[in-house]
Amino acid sequence: MTRPRPAFKVWLETDEGYVFGPGVYSLLRKVRETGTLKEAAESLGMSYRFAWGLVKKAEEKLKQPLIKAHKGGRAGGGGAELTEVGLEFLDEFSRIEALISRLSREEWQREELETRSRVEALVDKIEVKGDRAEITLKPLGSALLRVAVPVEQIAEKEIAVGDRLSVEIISRVGLIEKVAEP
Repeated sequence: MTRPRPAFKVWLETDEGYVFGPGVYSLLRKVRETGTLKEAAESLGMSYRFAWGLVKKAEEKLKQPLIKAHKGGRAGGGGAELTEVGLEFLDEFSRIEALISRLSREEWQREELETRSRVEALVDKIEVKGDRAEITLKPLGSALLRVAVPVEQIAEKEIAVGDRLSVEIISRVGLIEKVAEP
């Protein structure tokens, strides 16, 4: 059995409620690609009438047109194109969907790849570098350990050289490569 993973559905709404979701988004995308509502609907397995109804409902909610239709069929100069509003909503929906997908995937992968270790160490040196601070630590019974932290943590926790710290190390999968001997 495969491990469950996050899933989501994105839709746009106003204060009055639902405007459109993946169905209208796919339809608008196909209208932009094909230049006709009929071809867009057919490519998505929808009837023209159903597709037109989806668009009209969304336009009524927005009180603005998403598609500008030209009569006459494609051969007679007809077709359809997205209005500026249609293009804006298509772009916004696409960005939101991509962002949520990326965040969901990254968070899921981070949890799977992340390892945590805790060590106790003495602070050997603190170097402030802009808004970051590098703390060189002497883990008890080991070699030095260098950790990058936000500089505010040094002041907030009143950390000084010689203090004994408990350090939680969070890391992702490491990358290694063989180095040629000198």
